[in-house]
Amino acid sequence: MNHSIDYYNKQQQKLYEYMVSLTQNVTGVEKIFQDLIKCLHAFSQEIKMVGEKLHTQISCGNEPDILVCLYQQVSNYLLRLSQNWELTAQKLKSEIAEPYTQFVLNFRQTNRNLNSESKKQVTEIWETRKELCKTQDEYWKIMKQFEQKSQQTQEMIDLIEKGSATREDFQKQFASSLKLQELVDESEKDYKKLLTLTNDKWKSFHEEWDNIFANVGLNEQSRIMFTKQTVSSLLKLLPFDKDLTQIEEKVTDLEIKLKEDPKIPIRKLIEKKMEIKDSRHQVIQLAFKFQFEEFISYEQWKKININSEYSVPIQQIQPSWSIVGDKILDDEKKIVEKYLTSLFTLDTTDKSELLIKIKQILEKQSGRNYFINQLIQFHSKSIEEKQSSFYLTLSNEQFQEITQLIRHWLNYIDLNNLYESEDLYDLLLKSIRIARKDGRDRINLASQLSDITLWRKIEKWIELFQYINAKKVDEKRKQVELLKQQNQNNIVQKGFKMIGSIFKNSGTNQQSQFELNESEICYMIMEEINLFLTSLKLPSDLSTEIIIQIAFQQPRFDKEHVKKLLEKQEDLHNTQWKKLFKSGKIVLTQKSEKYDRKNMEEYQNKVVQVCGAAMKYLTLDDQPWHLLLINRKFNMQLKNKIKKFYLANGQIFFCEQTHQFRLKLIAQVLKLEQMKIDYVEMKTKVGLEMDINQLYEETIKLDVQRSLHLHKDKINSSVLQSLLRIYAFYHQEVGYCQGMNYIAGYLYLNFQDQEVAYKAFDRMMNLYFKDLYINDFSKLKIGFYQFDRLLQIFLPELSQHLKDQKIDPSYYVASWFITLYSNVFQYIQRSALLNIIWDIFLAEEWKGFFKTTFYLLWLLQQHLLNLEFDDILHYLGQLIKSEFFNIDNEKDLIKFIQKYDNTLKDNESIKTTILQKFRISNRMLRSLDQEYHSFQTKLNLKLTQCLKK
Repeated sequence: MNHSIDYYNKQQQKLYEYMVSLTQNVTGVEKIFQDLIKCLHAFSQEIKMVGEKLHTQISCGNEPDILVCLYQQVSNYLLRLSQNWELTAQKLKSEIAEPYTQFVLNFRQTNRNLNSESKKQVTEIWETRKELCKTQDEYWKIMKQFEQKSQQTQEMIDLIEKGSATREDFQKQFASSLKLQELVDESEKDYKKLLTLTNDKWKSFHEEWDNIFANVGLNEQSRIMFTKQTVSSLLKLLPFDKDLTQIEEKVTDLEIKLKEDPKIPIRKLIEKKMEIKDSRHQVIQLAFKFQFEEFISYEQWKKININSEYSVPIQQIQPSWSIVGDKILDDEKKIVEKYLTSLFTLDTTDKSELLIKIKQILEKQSGRNYFINQLIQFHSKSIEEKQSSFYLTLSNEQFQEITQLIRHWLNYIDLNNLYESEDLYDLLLKSIRIARKDGRDRINLASQLSDITLWRKIEKWIELFQYINAKKVDEKRKQVELLKQQNQNNIVQKGFKMIGSIFKNSGTNQQSQFELNESEICYMIMEEINLFLTSLKLPSDLSTEIIIQIAFQQPRFDKEHVKKLLEKQEDLHNTQWKKLFKSGKIVLTQKSEKYDRKNMEEYQNKVVQVCGAAMKYLTLDDQPWHLLLINRKFNMQLKNKIKKFYLANGQIFFCEQTHQFRLKLIAQVLKLEQMKIDYVEMKTKVGLEMDINQLYEETIKLDVQRSLHLHKDKINSSVLQSLLRIYAFYHQEVGYCQGMNYIAGYLYLNFQDQEVAYKAFDRMMNLYFKDLYINDFSKLKIGFYQFDRLLQIFLPELSQHLKDQKIDPSYYVASWFITLYSNVFQYIQRSALLNIIWDIFLAEEWKGFFKTTFYLLWLLQQHLLNLEFDDILHYLGQLIKSEFFNIDNEKDLIKFIQKYDNTLKDNESIKTTILQKFRISNRMLRSLDQEYHSFQTKLNLKLTQCLKK
C-alpha cells in the first residue's frame, strides 16, 4: 500500500497549491480595493484643483458677468463633485477595504492551519506505516529462520537413522526450534496488533482528511460569500448607470449552486490536477482505490518474492520520501535567468505570468538554490562592470515584484518546514543589499519581510548561527585581524578598550592585544545576526531574546559583547528624531529662565540679544564690528561673539600681518589674557619634581620625536616636551595621553611662543578635551553616540551603508575627536583645511567639529558608498594623508573641492559654505546627550533582566 501514501502525499501538495492560489485571489482583490481608493482620492484632488483654478479665473476681475456666472456654476459643481468622490473614497476605506483586509488575515491564517494539519496527518500515517513495515519485516525474518530450523530438524532425524548423529544432538536442535516457535508466535501477535492499530489510524486519517477538505471548502465558501457581499456593497457606493435588480437576481441564482457539499468540488478539482498524460498527451485517470492493511503471511510473502530474496515487500514503504520533481529543469533555469536579467535593466513589460512560474520554481529546493546563486552572480557581475553599487537599487515596480517572490519563498519553506541554513543566509545577505529609493531614504528588502512567522522561531536563528560558525569562521577571523590592525592606527594607548568592543587593550602587554580570541569570532558572527535582526525590524523583545539565547549557548561568549549587541538594538528601536527634543513645556520653561537671567525685560538688552541672534545672517562685507561702536552695552555683550564671527567666516590668511591677526583672534576667543599664571615658576617646579613626572617622561619624549619630525626646524622638541610635562603635572587626574602632543604641537607651531602656546593648550584642554579622557571616557562615548545619530539625520544613505558594512563610528572617528585632525602634521608642513577646521571649532565648539567632519564625509559620500568593509576602514584611516589636507592655501583648496562639489564658487569662503551646509545646533547636541543617558539607563535595565534569565 505504498501507493496510498504516495497518493495522499501528492494530494496534500496539490491541496497546498490550491490554497496558495486562493490566497493570491484574496490578496489580489485586497490590493484592487486599495488601488481604487488611491485612484478616487487622486481623482478628487485633480477635480478640486480644476475647480480652484476656475475660482482664480473669476477673482482676476477682468471677465464679463456672463462668464463669471458660468465659471461660478462649473466651479461649484466641480468642488461638490470633488467632495463627493473624497467622501466615497473615505467610505470605501472604512466600509470596504479595512473589513476586507481583516478578513484576508483570518482567511490566510485558516489556510495556514489547514495546510499544517494536512501535513501532520500525512506524516503521522506515514510514520505509523513505517513502524508496521518494520514489524512485518521482522516477522518474516523470524519465520524464515524458523523454517530453516525446521528443515535442519528434519535433516537431523535422517542423520540419526543413518547413525551420523545422536539423540542428544536432536534434542538440542528441537529445543532451539521450540524457542524460535515462541518468537514467531510473539512476533505474529505484535504484527497483528500493529496492523489493527494502523487500520484504526487509517480510519481516523480518512475522517480527518475529509474534515480538512470540508474546512477548505467552507473557508473558500466564506471567501466567496464575503467577497460577494463586499463587492455588492462597493457597487452600491459607486454611481451606477444601470438597474442593479437584474444583477442581484443573477447573483442570487449563482449563490444557490454554492449550497452543495463544498468538499466534493474541491476534491474533484484536486484529483483533476493529479491527472497525468500519456505520450500522446491524452489524459489518463488515476485509478486509485483505498484498501486497508491486510495480514500477509509468510507463505504469501514467499510466493511474491519467489524470484528474488531481497525484493521489497508488498506493504514496505520507500526508505526515502521526497517531493517528486524537485530537480530544476533547463527551461526553468532559463525562466529564472530571464527574470533576473529584467532586474538589471529598465524592463517595463508585464511579468505577471513570469512571476507565477518563478513562484512555482521557488517551491523546489533546487529552484531556490539556483535562484539565489544566479542573483548573487548577476549582482557581482553588475558591480564589476560598474553598472550598480553595493546596493541593487530597483524601481518601485521591480522592488514590489521581488518582495512578492521572496515572501512566497519564505512562507513556503515555513509552512513545509523546508528550512535550509545556507539558502537563508544567502537570502538575508541579499535582502539587505536589494533596495528602493524613497526620497532621501533607502528602503531595503529585509524591512518588508518583518511579519514572516519564520523569524519568530528562535531555534532557526540558533541553527543559522551554527552554520555561519561552521562555514564562515575563516572569513570572520580575517575581519577581526583587519579591525585590530585598523584599531592600532586609531586608538590612543591610554585605554580606548571600548572602541570597537571586540578589542581588549591590556596596556603593557603588547602581545595580548593581538591574540585572536574565540569570543571575538563569536561576536563577529553575532554582529552579523544582529544586523539581520535590525534590518528585518523585528520587535525589540524578540531580537533581544534571540541574541541572549544564542550567546549563552556559547561557552566562551563575553558578556561585554552581549552588552554591545543589545546597545546596537536599543539604538535602533529607541532613537527617532521626533523624540530628540524635550516637550514644549520644558523648552518654554528654559526660555523663560534664560529670559529672566539676561534681564530681557529691559529694552536695550532685548535689542542687543536680537542683534546677536541675527549675526548668522550677516557677512564680512556687512562689517558687523560696527555693532561694537553703538554703545558700551553692545561692546561688552557682543565683543566675543563678533570675534568668533570673524574667526569662523574669514578667509585663510596668506601674509604675516593677517596671520598675526588670526592668532590675535584665537587668543581673544580663548581669553588667554585672563589666565593669571606664572609659566616660568610652573616650569621650574616641574623640573624639581622629577619623581612624579617620571611616569610620563618616556612616553612624552617618544611621542614628540616621532609625531612631529617634519617640523624640527620650527618646533624645539625639548620645549614641546616641557609643555606637555607641565600640563601632566598640574592635571594629574588627566595626566598625559597620546593625542595631546598633536594639539600642543599645532598651537606651538602657530604661536611660536612657549608661554602663549601653553596657555592656549591648557585652555583648550580644560574647555574641550579634558572630559574626553576621564571618567572611563564617558564623554568620548557620548561624542560617538552624537556622531552616529547626526550621521543618520544629515547623511542617512552613508550612515545606512556603514551600518550594513558593520562599521561602528568608533572605528574611524576616535582620532579625529582627540586630536581635532592635528595629527595631519605627521605627514605635511602646512594645511589650509586644518586651519579652517580649527577656526570653525574655536568659533562654534563641538557643533563646529561635527559640521566640518560631515562636510568632508558629504564630499566623499559617493566614493564611500562604492566601497566595502576593509576598503572603507583603510580609506577613512588614510584620510589625513589625502590631498584634502595637503593643500596649503584656500584658493587651491577651493579648486580641489570643486571636483567633488561643483556648486562651490571661486570667490566663496569654504568656512561659510561649511557653516551653512549643516544646521547643527547646541540644542541638538544637548538633546542627543540626554537621549544617550536615557538610552544607557534602558540598556542597563534590559541587560540586567537578560542576565538574570
